[in-house]
Amino acid sequence: MSMATLYQMSENGSKAEQWKVGEKPVVVGRNGRVQVSIEDEGVSRRHFIISRDGEDYVIKDLNSRNGTWVEGRRVSAEKLRHNDCIQAGRTLFLFSERSAQSATSDKGPHGTVIVPTSMKLECRPAESIVWQEDAGSQEIEAAA
Repeated sequence: MSMATLYQMSENGSKAEQWKVGEKPVVVGRNGRVQVSIEDEGVSRRHFIISRDGEDYVIKDLNSRNGTWVEGRRVSAEKLRHNDCIQAGRTLFLFSERSAQSATSDKGPHGTVIVPTSMKLECRPAESIVWQEDAGSQEIEAAA
Protein backbone atom coordinates (compact mmCIF):
# COMPACT_ATOMS: atom_id res chain seq x y z
CA MET A 1 0.00 0.00 0.00
CA SER A 2 1.57 3.27 -1.05
CA MET A 3 1.62 6.26 1.24
CA ALA A 4 1.81 9.90 0.37
CA THR A 5 3.80 12.57 2.16
CA LEU A 6 2.87 16.14 3.06
CA TYR A 7 5.88 18.44 3.37
CA GLN A 8 5.90 21.85 4.99
CA MET A 9 8.13 24.09 2.88
CA SER A 10 10.55 26.50 4.53
CA GLU A 11 11.21 30.06 3.37
CA ASN A 12 14.14 28.96 1.19
CA GLY A 13 12.12 26.31 -0.65
CA SER A 14 13.46 23.28 1.21
CA LYS A 15 11.28 20.71 2.95
CA ALA A 16 11.12 21.65 6.65
CA GLU A 17 8.80 19.01 8.14
CA GLN A 18 6.96 16.02 6.77
CA TRP A 19 3.94 13.93 7.65
CA LYS A 20 2.85 10.60 6.18
CA VAL A 21 -0.65 10.40 4.70
CA GLY A 22 -2.09 6.89 4.63
CA GLU A 23 -5.43 5.30 5.35
CA LYS A 24 -6.26 7.74 8.17
CA PRO A 25 -7.21 11.31 7.17
CA VAL A 26 -4.76 14.08 8.14
CA VAL A 27 -6.20 17.35 9.48
CA VAL A 28 -4.02 20.47 9.20
CA GLY A 29 -4.67 23.50 11.37
CA ARG A 30 -3.52 25.81 14.13
CA ASN A 31 -5.14 23.82 16.93
CA GLY A 32 -3.20 21.28 18.98
CA ARG A 33 -5.92 18.66 18.37
CA VAL A 34 -5.02 18.19 14.70
CA GLN A 35 -2.52 15.78 13.15
CA VAL A 36 -0.49 18.66 11.63
CA SER A 37 -0.32 21.72 13.90
CA ILE A 38 0.96 24.90 12.22
CA GLU A 39 1.99 28.11 13.98
CA ASP A 40 0.53 30.59 11.48
CA GLU A 41 -2.09 33.21 12.39
CA GLY A 42 -3.50 32.95 8.84
CA VAL A 43 -4.29 29.26 9.36
CA SER A 44 -7.66 28.34 10.87
CA ARG A 45 -7.87 26.04 13.88
CA ARG A 46 -9.03 23.24 11.55
CA HIS A 47 -7.98 24.41 8.09
CA PHE A 48 -7.97 21.47 5.67
CA ILE A 49 -8.01 17.69 5.59
CA ILE A 50 -6.32 15.23 3.24
CA SER A 51 -7.96 11.84 2.97
CA ARG A 52 -7.69 8.71 0.88
CA ASP A 53 -10.34 8.06 -1.77
CA GLY A 54 -9.57 4.71 -3.37
CA GLU A 55 -6.21 5.17 -5.09
CA ASP A 56 -6.47 8.96 -4.93
CA TYR A 57 -5.93 11.56 -2.24
CA VAL A 58 -8.45 14.38 -1.81
CA ILE A 59 -7.98 17.72 -0.07
CA LYS A 60 -10.99 19.43 1.51
CA ASP A 61 -11.12 22.92 2.98
CA LEU A 62 -12.76 22.89 6.43
CA ASN A 63 -14.54 26.25 6.06
CA SER A 64 -11.26 28.03 6.81
CA ARG A 65 -11.12 31.81 7.11
CA ASN A 66 -8.50 32.31 4.38
CA GLY A 67 -9.23 29.31 2.20
CA THR A 68 -7.10 26.44 0.96
CA TRP A 69 -5.17 26.98 -2.26
CA VAL A 70 -3.82 24.28 -4.58
CA GLU A 71 -1.50 25.43 -7.35
CA GLY A 72 -2.71 29.01 -6.82
CA ARG A 73 -6.44 28.18 -7.09
CA ARG A 74 -8.83 28.34 -4.14
CA VAL A 75 -10.40 24.91 -3.67
CA SER A 76 -13.18 23.50 -1.53
CA ALA A 77 -12.53 19.85 -2.43
CA GLU A 78 -10.14 18.56 -5.07
CA LYS A 79 -8.14 15.48 -6.00
CA LEU A 80 -4.44 16.02 -5.28
CA ARG A 81 -1.72 15.23 -7.79
CA HIS A 82 1.94 14.42 -7.16
CA ASN A 83 3.95 17.60 -6.42
CA ASP A 84 0.89 19.80 -5.89
CA CYS A 85 1.68 22.99 -3.99
CA ILE A 86 -0.83 23.69 -1.18
CA GLN A 87 -1.11 27.00 0.63
CA ALA A 88 -2.89 27.66 3.93
CA GLY A 89 -2.34 31.04 5.53
CA ARG A 90 1.26 31.98 4.82
CA THR A 91 2.36 28.34 5.04
CA LEU A 92 3.26 26.33 1.94
CA PHE A 93 3.03 22.57 1.67
CA LEU A 94 4.09 20.13 -1.00
CA PHE A 95 2.05 16.98 -1.57
CA SER A 96 4.07 14.01 -2.79
CA GLU A 97 2.66 10.63 -3.75
CA ARG A 98 6.14 9.11 -3.90
CA SER A 99 8.56 8.85 -1.05
CA ALA A 100 11.49 11.28 -1.24
CA GLN A 101 13.59 8.52 0.23
CA SER A 102 15.41 6.65 -2.48
CA ALA A 103 18.77 4.96 -2.90
CA THR A 104 20.34 8.36 -3.56
CA SER A 105 19.21 10.11 -0.37
CA ASP A 106 21.38 10.09 2.72
CA LYS A 107 20.31 10.02 6.32
CA GLY A 108 21.43 12.86 8.53
CA PRO A 109 21.37 13.08 12.33
CA HIS A 110 18.23 11.77 14.08
CA GLY A 111 17.12 9.92 10.93
CA THR A 112 16.58 13.15 8.99
CA VAL A 113 16.44 12.50 5.26
CA ILE A 114 18.83 14.72 3.35
CA VAL A 115 17.03 15.58 0.13
CA PRO A 116 19.26 16.20 -2.90
CA THR A 117 18.96 19.79 -4.16
CA SER A 118 17.70 18.46 -7.49
CA MET A 119 14.52 17.50 -5.62
CA LYS A 120 13.84 21.09 -4.56
CA LEU A 121 10.61 22.14 -6.16
CA GLU A 122 9.11 25.48 -6.95
CA CYS A 123 6.34 26.01 -4.46
CA ARG A 124 5.47 29.70 -4.39
CA PRO A 125 2.75 31.58 -2.54
CA ALA A 126 -0.26 32.55 -4.62
CA GLU A 127 -0.14 36.27 -5.46
CA SER A 128 -3.86 36.98 -5.22
CA ILE A 129 -4.49 36.03 -1.60
CA VAL A 130 -5.49 38.68 0.93
CA TRP A 131 -4.89 37.37 4.45
CA GLN A 132 -7.01 37.92 7.50
CA GLU A 133 -5.29 37.31 10.79
CA ASP A 134 -7.35 35.12 13.09
CA ALA A 135 -8.13 37.46 15.96
CA GLY A 136 -9.45 34.71 18.19
CA SER A 137 -13.02 35.35 19.31
CA GLN A 138 -13.15 38.81 17.72
CA GLU A 139 -14.77 38.90 14.32
CA ILE A 140 -13.03 40.86 11.62
CA GLU A 141 -15.53 43.05 9.83
CA ALA A 142 -15.01 43.26 6.09
CA ALA A 143 -15.45 46.74 4.68
CA ALA A 144 -18.43 46.73 2.32
